[in-house]
Amino acid sequence: MTSLRDFLARSTDREYEATTLAKVLAGLPPLSPNGPWLAGGSLRRTLLQQEPDSDFDFFFRDAEQLSSFTAALDQRGLEKLRETEHHVHYRGRVGDGGVPIDVQFIRFAFYADAKAVIDSFDFTICQFAFDGQELTAGTYALWDLGRKRLAVNRVTFPVSSMRRVLKYARQGFKACDGCLATLLRATAENPALNMEVAYVD
Repeated sequence: MTSLRDFLARSTDREYEATTLAKVLAGLPPLSPNGPWLAGGSLRRTLLQQEPDSDFDFFFRDAEQLSSFTAALDQRGLEKLRETEHHVHYRGRVGDGGVPIDVQFIRFAFYADAKAVIDSFDFTICQFAFDGQELTAGTYALWDLGRKRLAVNRVTFPVSSMRRVLKYARQGFKACDGCLATLLRATAENPALNMEVAYVD
């Protein structure tokens, strides 16, 4: 773990408060080491000095924490677009200047801490979580992000992960040796496993 503010100042010479990420989070309920946590694409893009034009994905310790966060967004006037057993999707304007965003609350699992959140992701480049102060990263996440290298962390939904290889290829990431082989092998071993489940990153 490291301070996200310090990390951005050292690696990009950009102040955290100047990022779109900070402006969005300022208009949402606070994060904390005990949850909720922000993880996934918006955080990865900020680390790459790109605009976080993907959904802002939030993960929770328990159902009560998720319910409180949801109620807060309802009070702020965001519109609920979709709700499934896996996630709740909101859209609206938040923060300084009314930044328009899409927010997803992930609820197919709950997590003990930020490390448990990042351990659940399929690719190492997704293994980033933020608790409002500290950035938690996977062992190889920063290395692989810097090299634009797509490497497997965990295979839970192989068909969904295979689809995401194409998505990341369009963003300039290249699958490492063994990445596709691992996913193909997992898909062949479980051909009917979670065909409709999609990762949120």
